[in-house]
Amino acid sequence: MKISASEQVSNWLCALPPQTKRRVRTALRALAKNRGDIKGLRGPLEGFCRLRVGGIRILFHQVQSNEILLDYANTRDVVYEL
Repeated sequence: MKISASEQVSNWLCALPPQTKRRVRTALRALAKNRGDIKGLRGPLEGFCRLRVGGIRILFHQVQSNEILLDYANTRDVVYEL
């Protein structure tokens, strides 16, 4: 499965410390294989899913059957305040 990222996610990922960046990239590789701590969201964020990596949340949605778009990423306390 192909994963693409919004500009916010790309910039945010580049700014992470090396160890955290490795953990997130490992989780994204697992997401490409439909594995990981994934959960569908409800309420105002219905239609989106989240990938949990420790205290980090990455919101995404499936664009096509073989493509995922990472919409927003940040720490848990910030990400749900959309």
